[in-house]
Parts: sequence; structure tokens; C-alpha cells
Amino acid sequence: MNNKSISPVIATIILVGIAIGASALLYSWFSGIQSGTQQVGGQTAGSITLATGSAMKIDTVTNTGNVTVRNIGSVNLTYITGTDTNSGTTTSCAGNVASLSPGTSNNDTINCNLTSGVNSIQAISGEGATATYEKLL
Repeated sequence: MNNKSISPVIATIILVGIAIGASALLYSWFSGIQSGTQQVGGQTAGSITLATGSAMKIDTVTNTGNVTVRNIGSVNLTYITGTDTNSGTTTSCAGNVASLSPGTSNNDTINCNLTSGVNSIQAISGEGATATYEKLL
């Protein structure tokens, strides 16, 4: 009989090469997952910190639609806008608050065109803080 096969030394070298290649592939795959998780986790932590620090309250809404917003959070709020919902119709309020420091309030910067009935005024900041006020005319 004439059996041809590879020598045990070459078979061992091939098996070691396959094991090293598989290890390198798994290492690079897990490294990619780990760095992606760290990046996403860091961004999420920053968003949570900002969201928990940003809060506001609508102090008053006059019958003419002037909205007074107070920053009750611990971070500066920027670009605060308003909307008014009445009978299922939502309209944007005129004006905005460019910046509002913690503990301060604005006066007459946001003005909503109120109509008769229940007006639900919502203020929204660029940081994600929201406040709602119900006004009956």
C-alpha cells in the first residue's frame, strides 16, 4: 500500500496556526465591542447628567399669552420655545428664550396666541427640559 499523508509535525504546525488565527479574530472582535460599549456608555452618561440637571417650570401665563418660565435645574437652559395646544390643534408660540441661568426666570419673551377654551402651553429647552401649564380662557 502506498498511503500518502502529512507528517505529524506539519499537522501540529497547521493546528497551531489555526488556533492563533482564531484567537486573533476573537480578540479583535471583542476589542471592537468593548470600545463601542465604552463610547456609547460615556455618551449616555453625559446625556443622563444633562437631563437630570435640566428642569424648568412655567410660573405664569397671562390672559394675553405672555409666558414666564423659571429655570429650576442646575444647568443653563438654552433656546426655550413654546407651543399651545387647544382643541387638538397645536401652534408655535412667538419668541424664544436664548439662555436662562439656574434659578432665574424670563418675562414676556415667549408669547402664545391663546384662544377660548383650555390652552395647554408647553415650554421646551434645547437640553430637553419641558414644562406644561394649563390656561382656561
